[in-house]
Amino acid sequence: ECSLHFTFGGYCTLEPVSQKCRRKLCKPYPPCWCCPNQIPPPVPSPVAAPQPVPSPVAAPAPIPSPVPAPPHVPSPVPIPPPVSTPVPAPPPVLSPPPPSCPPPSCPPPSCPTTPTTPSSIPPPTPTPPVCPNSDCCRATYLEGGSCTLTSTLTKPEKTKWCSGSKQCLTKIGTFDPKCVCCKNCKPRMGCKKMKGKCVDPATVNWAYFNFVCCYYDDTAKCLARKGSDCACCKKPNGGQGGHNKPPSC
Repeated sequence: ECSLHFTFGGYCTLEPVSQKCRRKLCKPYPPCWCCPNQIPPPVPSPVAAPQPVPSPVAAPAPIPSPVPAPPHVPSPVPIPPPVSTPVPAPPPVLSPPPPSCPPPSCPPPSCPTTPTTPSSIPPPTPTPPVCPNSDCCRATYLEGGSCTLTSTLTKPEKTKWCSGSKQCLTKIGTFDPKCVCCKNCKPRMGCKKMKGKCVDPATVNWAYFNFVCCYYDDTAKCLARKGSDCACCKKPNGGQGGHNKPPSC
């Protein structure tokens, strides 16, 4: 925008060099100013096109002189190979015959037995990994949350429902890298209009809230994560609720 504002073009600078400099034509402003060029740029002189360089003329190839034919050499007479005396082959070595079962009077352990193939046993089914029931995750999402396997979540689901901090701790207090803490419920317009709260009845901390009643059967007021059930619960309006699971509205 700065180069198009003046007749001979302009440029952006940190300080104005004349009274013709203007603001709001260079970004960012402040502190940049747009000032006009004082001298019009010189007109470039035309450059003459290069003359074509003539290609060198190849010299004529020399004519090869005829090569004289080699003199005739008589072929050598083949010498018959020496006759070798055949050597007789050694006699074959006979292997001992396989052991045969003796008469029925012998004890059973000495009789050869045919090995039996054990029945095919299917391999045990591996137990799928389970995330810990972390108290840190329930403290992060008091309205209901749980540790979920990261491999079962898509990138949009992880961004929408889950926390980015490490909150899934095992019983010995170590972080589980294959799990992430996710909330289970979000409010919709129906629950927002009545100033309610969407909770997961299975994982919510009822002692933290003070609800009068909950809409357990009306799922249209809340948005639930896959595999979770949510309910919209009402806060007391002037009265006193209870710090436990409230009845149905």
